[in-house]
Amino acid sequence: MAFPETPVLIVIFGIVVVFVFMFGGKLVFRDLIGERGRAFHSFLKADQQLANHRIFDARSITGRKDFSFFLKRFPFCPAYISGGITSAMMNTNDQLYLKARELLRSDPDMGKQRLADRLGVKTPTSRRLKHRYLGETSGHSHDPAYQRVRQLKAEHLDWGASRIAQELGISVDLAKVHLARWTGAQIFEAEQAKTAVAPDNVGAKTEPSPLPPVDAPHAGSTLQDTVGQSTRDLCYRGTQVNTLEDLLVYAQVDTSVWEVERQVINKWEVGARNPATGEILTSPLFQIKIWLRRKVVETSLKDLTQSLLAEFKKEAPVRPARVHSLGGGGMLEISIMDLHYGKLCWGEECGRDYNPEIAEKMFSDALEDLLARSSGLKPEKILFPCGNDFYHTDVLGRTTTAGTPQDSAIVWKQAFVQGWTLLAKAIERLSSVAPVQVVVVNGNHDVQSAFHLGEVLKAWFRTSGDVSVDNSPAQRKYVTHHQCLLGLTHGSEEKHSNLGLLLATERPTDWARSPSATREWHVGHFHAKKSLKLLPAIDVGGVLVRVVPSLCPPDAWHASKGYGGRLAAEAYYWDPECGVTATLTHSPV
Repeated sequence: MAFPETPVLIVIFGIVVVFVFMFGGKLVFRDLIGERGRAFHSFLKADQQLANHRIFDARSITGRKDFSFFLKRFPFCPAYISGGITSAMMNTNDQLYLKARELLRSDPDMGKQRLADRLGVKTPTSRRLKHRYLGETSGHSHDPAYQRVRQLKAEHLDWGASRIAQELGISVDLAKVHLARWTGAQIFEAEQAKTAVAPDNVGAKTEPSPLPPVDAPHAGSTLQDTVGQSTRDLCYRGTQVNTLEDLLVYAQVDTSVWEVERQVINKWEVGARNPATGEILTSPLFQIKIWLRRKVVETSLKDLTQSLLAEFKKEAPVRPARVHSLGGGGMLEISIMDLHYGKLCWGEECGRDYNPEIAEKMFSDALEDLLARSSGLKPEKILFPCGNDFYHTDVLGRTTTAGTPQDSAIVWKQAFVQGWTLLAKAIERLSSVAPVQVVVVNGNHDVQSAFHLGEVLKAWFRTSGDVSVDNSPAQRKYVTHHQCLLGLTHGSEEKHSNLGLLLATERPTDWARSPSATREWHVGHFHAKKSLKLLPAIDVGGVLVRVVPSLCPPDAWHASKGYGGRLAAEAYYWDPECGVTATLTHSPV
């Protein structure tokens, strides 16, 4: 007998089975495997939440006893953990981090600002990338705040930076930094585990290391101390330290080795929930950032300079005072300013070649020419101002004191030695004519080098009875000769309109006994540029201001701007009562 109803019943039965499987599969799955099934279902849900936060702690998952049941029965789980979660959480294919890691591997001391510039990101991002790299290479940090974050992640895998920051009473940015370090530390621990587990105990169960307990909010202070080869960065957050000086003591900074380059101090009120009572507490929180620079180079240079001066004093030849014929009581001033020794100019680019060899020849020719022109004056003494940008760059590089790069033909060490030797020979030559008063004037290219130059010259001529060296650290120097009053300065710091008042206020006694015709200022710095716009000598409040020319030609930058003029060196004869009565000029060929 046929049963036409059979196909219909089969279709209805199939629909019921599909319906039960779709909507009741979860319950059937739980009923089949019991409590462990529910644990696995919770794990899958937590896994999805973790994927949303891109954070993973292998020990906190694989170390669970509830999950070991599935590792034995479902072969796809280990592959899922090692492949899916690791790639999702650790984000090893993150191109930005891979690039940052390569940069930090090549330069481990690279700071966050430089890293940000190289990656084209902002500093908060580069900071997190650097901390992730530290975690990957060094593991977990011992910072108390980081340990609290680590503890919370162990207990609440799905918590992100905002939730952790709220719980601990810290900023979200700091929480992100700690989470970045924690993320990198997972790779570090995984690599350590691979090397630590031997083949015969691969299946052995490993217990996670205990973590420190969570402290109450603001129970401790955090200090991040990043030390590089020549820099050191301190970042403090807490309630105990609120001044720069206190932080230097707290971080045990040796101020003889480190100096503060810049600092930032912030303060704000924060609130946090007391884990014990649930009460909302508020307290002041301080953030102090200090950027330090190592002083070892400067300290070594200072020690080297002192040792050189000691040797100069030992080896300086004894020079008895020469007997000079009595002159007319006047003073001869030899002003060869702004030599810029060590400068490099290419004639085809700048209009004239210039290098140390050419500078020495131009200097010596000018000195001899000016002495020859003044041979009939018979001065009582010779005033020889030096410094005034005698060197083109300062001691620690091919830059000015302010850090402006310059075209230099030789390194600073070679320039310093050859330069002071040239001046020593010039002073010897001048002392054969009359007693010499050397005055060292600061420039703007060579502030440090000029001071060291003055100390060397003072030590070299310390036994000479007819040579005196004024190397005082003052920016402006003053010279008196009978009724004459002369001010010397480079001219880069003061306004010319203020020089008359400065002369009167800084030297009131000399001002009172000197006639107005015998008061002058002699400045450099402008080379020939100043004389193109203003008269080379201007009268300011009863004081004559002379802009002394230079033998140095313009470099590529000045030539491109059209700055230039007649190269020259000058000498002035000071009459004891009338002031400058003769001006002698040397112009190079």
